[in-house]
Amino acid sequence: MAEQRHKQKQTEIEKNKVRIIASGGGRKPKMSPKEGICLCLVYLRQKPTFDILGLLFDISKTKANDAFNYWVKVLREILPASQMEEVEKDSQKYQ
Repeated sequence: MAEQRHKQKQTEIEKNKVRIIASGGGRKPKMSPKEGICLCLVYLRQKPTFDILGLLFDISKTKANDAFNYWVKVLREILPASQMEEVEKDSQKYQ
């Protein structure tokens, strides 16, 4: 589901992008979507520094930070919220 949401986000970005270079040109991403999801889950479970995370996934600490922040938003959209957040969101429903 995360990969499908990633593809949807990328198509939305492409629609709004003003292109100078033809589609498909430029540098290819260093990380696959599966690696990005794994990076995010490793960080959430182990809480390593982004330096260590970058070493584990063979990217810079800045790219590790950017990848984490991107994938945590994607996972947040597709995974259900905690019960406390659901109660806060629909407080009228639970009163």
